[in-house]
Amino acid sequence: MQYYPVNLDLKGKSCLVIGGGEVAFRKVERLLECGANVKVVAPKLGARIKELIKERKIEYLGTKYKKEFLKNAFLVIGATNNQTLNAHISEEAYNAHILCNIVDQPERCSFIVPAVIVRGDLTIAISTSGRSPALARKMRLDLEKSFGMEYAVFLELMGRIRNKILKSVNGQKTRKQLFKKIIDSDILTWLKNKEFSKIDAYLKKTLGVNLDFSDGLQSKQLFSNSKKTD
Repeated sequence: MQYYPVNLDLKGKSCLVIGGGEVAFRKVERLLECGANVKVVAPKLGARIKELIKERKIEYLGTKYKKEFLKNAFLVIGATNNQTLNAHISEEAYNAHILCNIVDQPERCSFIVPAVIVRGDLTIAISTSGRSPALARKMRLDLEKSFGMEYAVFLELMGRIRNKILKSVNGQKTRKQLFKKIIDSDILTWLKNKEFSKIDAYLKKTLGVNLDFSDGLQSKQLFSNSKKTD
């Protein structure tokens, strides 16, 4: 089956997770990172989900799933080992036109979650259309070696540069040439080695402006904030 890849804006959206184990925790954690309002239903709760409830970061609805919990939900994730319950959740979510993901059961899902590498604002998603999560994880691990946190910093830097070029450079062709020249430069290597002075010198020479584009990048924690999801 061919899936249509999308990025969902979950900020402020109500998301329901059924399950209290480690898999459920990873789903909850990622939903929180995306700004969702998360509610959990589970007869047993793992220590990390208990901690989130204690900190009031998520809402605990109780031990038993009820259809009424779907009301106002934007999406629901079933992370239980109860196949009968999973089928029930999937059917009720489908009937209520709510996005539904049942972990490791793509046939019961209206959406599937890819393996993801996150580097700051850069997100790389790998999907096997549910055919082999193990292969998706292997590919994610392989790609993690190629895409370090320097890409997060480079993306932030390119955002600053783009704004400057759009404001100060006329002509779409000239802008494209500048963007390509910067992207094809050694900036990624300099970022990886934290040679910020070389970046400043190169950008001043290339753009003809006296502005420290990398100012402040050294103080950010982007190099230590890599995240991944499977």
